[in-house]
Amino acid sequence: TLPPPPDPGIATAGIGPHALDHTPPPVEGATEGTANLAAVSWTADMVFYECLMTAKNTTHYNLLTSLMKEVSHKIVENGGIVRSIQNHGIRQLPHRFKSKYADREGNRYYEKGRFISVFYDSNPVTAKQVETILNLNEEILRNTHLRASNRFNEVNDLLESRNPYIQDILSEIEEATDAVGNPTK
Repeated sequence: TLPPPPDPGIATAGIGPHALDHTPPPVEGATEGTANLAAVSWTADMVFYECLMTAKNTTHYNLLTSLMKEVSHKIVENGGIVRSIQNHGIRQLPHRFKSKYADREGNRYYEKGRFISVFYDSNPVTAKQVETILNLNEEILRNTHLRASNRFNEVNDLLESRNPYIQDILSEIEEATDAVGNPTK
């Protein structure tokens, strides 16, 4: 016989019915086709992103902090991981950047900007949501999302022709086979 289901008020407080299995939560009001789309976005692979943004050099520290918290919460809420947030400081811009709106002093063009990088793992849907948050913020002059490359991308690559680690093992196996097959060496 099966054990009785756990008491919903004790061990699973705050955990939905789909927390223990690997099926996506049901989508209310979704038809069969749209429910499948929700399942695809829920199980999408994580991608390592680098987001480089240029903020106005006159932006107050508290506004940037709250923006970084908003972006971080969006990433974490959607199952991602924020690896690092780096403030590169105020630097000279390569050319004048034009902001969406003039600030209180009437400045619309900036020759200096604060550069900030955010490194995170998330699915592509979350990356688009983060990009939308940054585009709607008037303190951000420019932002760029890149798929950051790291050494683990090569390790996880299953194609033998693009993975240097598999190439090394295959060449060692080939050398060992040649040495066993040809005793004069």
